Amino acid sequence: MGVFKEEATIIEAVAHRQARIYSDAADYGYAYNTNNPDKAIKSLINALDEFKAMDKEFPEDKPFIRNRQVWGDNKIGGVSIDLIIFWEKDKGYYKGTKYSISFSKISPHPSLLVKGNGYISIDINPYSEK
Repeated sequence: MGVFKEEATIIEAVAHRQARIYSDAADYGYAYNTNNPDKAIKSLINALDEFKAMDKEFPEDKPFIRNRQVWGDNKIGGVSIDLIIFWEKDKGYYKGTKYSISFSKISPHPSLLVKGNGYISIDINPYSEK
């Protein structure tokens, strides 16, 4: 279980910093400046780059990064992925954690509560598959 514990800790630390983004909606995320991201964001991006490199190096294994989607443009848009880390295998099932991570660029809006021009939203759920 310790193999990816550091990377999971980085992702979960950012997830715990999430706050409400808009006063008129239930969107949550961690706000940051896309032109000058803080240490937490840089660490998260580096961790995701490591998983991407492992997916490329070991294509025969179950991929870590899945369901990549891109939307919008350079002004307003983003990218989302699912990152799946399997911690154990039990009775034919791989069991782990699914991190749904969404990077978004935002524009000024009257109901915006965050400071920065981007935010990361992270959902964390248990996951299993055969």
